[in-house]
Amino acid sequence: MPDGFGSGRWRRIGSRGLATAMTATLTAGLLAVTAQPAAAVGYHYEENSSWAYTDAHRPSKIYVDGAGDVPVGSWLDDRNRKHTARAYFTFDITRFRGTTVNSVTFSAEETSVTDCAQRPPVELWRTAPVNPAKSSWKKPPAQLALLHTSTQTADGCPRPRVEWDAVVGLRQALAEGASTLTLALRLPAPLESDPAQGRRFASTVGISVDYNTPPPVPTDPVTARDRGCATSAPGPTLPLGDVGVSAKVTDPDINGTGGGDPVTGTFAVWPVDDPAARTEQTGHPGLEDRAGVGFPADRFEHGRGYAWAVRASDGAEVSAWSQPCYFTKDNERPAQPPTVSSTDYPDDNNWHSGTGIPGEFTFGPNGVTDIGGYSYSLVGGSVGTYVAAGPDGTATVTVTPQDDGPNRLYVSSTDSAGNRSDQTVYTFRVTDSGPIVEGGITGVGVPSTLTFRPRLDGVVQYRYQFNGEPEQTVAAQPDGTAQVTVTLLTGGLRQLTVTSRTAAGLEAATVTSFNLRTDPLVSSVEYPEQQSSGGIGVPGTFTLGPRMPNVVSYLYSFAIVGPEQSVAADATGQATFTWTPTTAGSHQLRVRSVSADGTRSPFYTYRFTVINSLPEVWGTLYDDSYPYGGPGITGSFYLSSQLAGVTEYVYRFNDGPEQVVVAEFGSAVIDFTPTIGGRHVLEVRSRTAAGVESGITSYPFQVSSANN
Repeated sequence: MPDGFGSGRWRRIGSRGLATAMTATLTAGLLAVTAQPAAAVGYHYEENSSWAYTDAHRPSKIYVDGAGDVPVGSWLDDRNRKHTARAYFTFDITRFRGTTVNSVTFSAEETSVTDCAQRPPVELWRTAPVNPAKSSWKKPPAQLALLHTSTQTADGCPRPRVEWDAVVGLRQALAEGASTLTLALRLPAPLESDPAQGRRFASTVGISVDYNTPPPVPTDPVTARDRGCATSAPGPTLPLGDVGVSAKVTDPDINGTGGGDPVTGTFAVWPVDDPAARTEQTGHPGLEDRAGVGFPADRFEHGRGYAWAVRASDGAEVSAWSQPCYFTKDNERPAQPPTVSSTDYPDDNNWHSGTGIPGEFTFGPNGVTDIGGYSYSLVGGSVGTYVAAGPDGTATVTVTPQDDGPNRLYVSSTDSAGNRSDQTVYTFRVTDSGPIVEGGITGVGVPSTLTFRPRLDGVVQYRYQFNGEPEQTVAAQPDGTAQVTVTLLTGGLRQLTVTSRTAAGLEAATVTSFNLRTDPLVSSVEYPEQQSSGGIGVPGTFTLGPRMPNVVSYLYSFAIVGPEQSVAADATGQATFTWTPTTAGSHQLRVRSVSADGTRSPFYTYRFTVINSLPEVWGTLYDDSYPYGGPGITGSFYLSSQLAGVTEYVYRFNDGPEQVVVAEFGSAVIDFTPTIGGRHVLEVRSRTAAGVESGITSYPFQVSSANN
């Protein structure tokens, strides 16, 4: 360090002043000085790898990577000796090789200033590298280019962030193949020796570089999904239709989270014999960063050879074109559908062989010379099993029909390019040779006997299996039959597959389904399912029964969403409980059973309707919504009941005497002529022929006082 460095006539900023300056200059980018910016695609903040300064007071010495700040310009030390300094900062720039540099900002923190009224311009130079053993004030690194001059205003002094444009310097260094960039700060020559102009900067500075790396040439080119890349003509022959091509596109500019620049692939295709007839399409990457396009079929002529290539673009720059891939186009399908024949299953409208019995079918080219193979299926559609054709253009396959009745074999021929002919539909009738399954399964956990009877001669064995359970084998009796006892422990839709086998090894199968319910049984005498009965306050007993083994209790609820109640089952799995409705109308009882091992069955929903035992009253003129009518104006009231056998109604208005009206088919009408306005009440109860009376329905209504 020079004599007096860190002392002398410098204006310093203390910790308290620094806090104030930070608050005042936060929006000016102070945080970018104190912390390296987060990495982003195409952007990088690079701190200096070393720093140094020279001092005219000691012209043969250089100060490298010391402690403290870096002086620029002149100052007087405590013995009134003048020092004049220039600062040098070195950066590693190897990461920017091969990139296009768009902008570079050199930034430094101004830590102290001799006189804030003096704000001289500060120059940023690109220099030759600093040589710690040889560089000095007397032998400074060569000044290669003045990059930028920055002049600050008096406010915000010292300034927490000062910036210079350094893009030319970095571009020059990269063009020269340099690994490092050295940037120097100094004052202009006329001001450099004036102590009033001196200042200091933090020793850690940085360059913010906006750059782009061109994408590499795309890799892994693929023609028509699975044809790879033929690097010489003629390449594979492609069928008619669009031509899809793809390649893997990448970009080297990757950020901290693995993202990169959006990359596209531009694909070009052209006839081999006419490269000028070139067309291009751009595709965006999808799965595994593969970009692809489909060139329309009308761009390709039958029998002509083509080439294609691809290059990548990141929106700013493009890669070189890939090496071309070649292919030839075949736009003609086989002119005739294939022939189909079979001696095992002839197409003669008669019944043959049987389900599970294989038969041979022969496919012929039907006069077409270019046949590579055949696709066939028993279920139709364009997807089927492929078999290659022999030298004579034919192929023989074995097909085993599984369904009895008319079967259809769909066959199309395929040429060497993959073009398909029209389909031939070959119809043949198949006898059901699967075994007969007799007997039923009555419930879960209940042993059931099933009998298997053969449709084929010479059956010696049966294999049977319920879905989800191991397959079992049973030997056939001399007459070809067999009996098995099965106990299913799980319910639902259960599928039984039974396969008979003859001594000669011929097999045929039958599939039978059983729908085994495990939800509980529910019944009630007072409230039958799907019926209207009972009434408010009329208790009902509900009986619950099991459909699965080892039921120990039931959970039930009269609400779809609500708490469940539990009732224990007896030794037979039965349970009962009593319930008294408090409201009329539709009700739902949801019940599920619980077995000893904790298994819960599905819900059973038991629906029924509770009768409203109180009379129903409806006024044609008078009701409780608003005053209507008036004194002397008669209104009618209709009476009805959901109870059976009602023959009359007992009623009264307000506190008047009770009266009786005869019911016809359970209904009646009464008239009332009010003498005063205001609120009135009609009370009604029903009565059956046996004298059974219901509760009372109170019907309030309002009479207008307009005529009173």
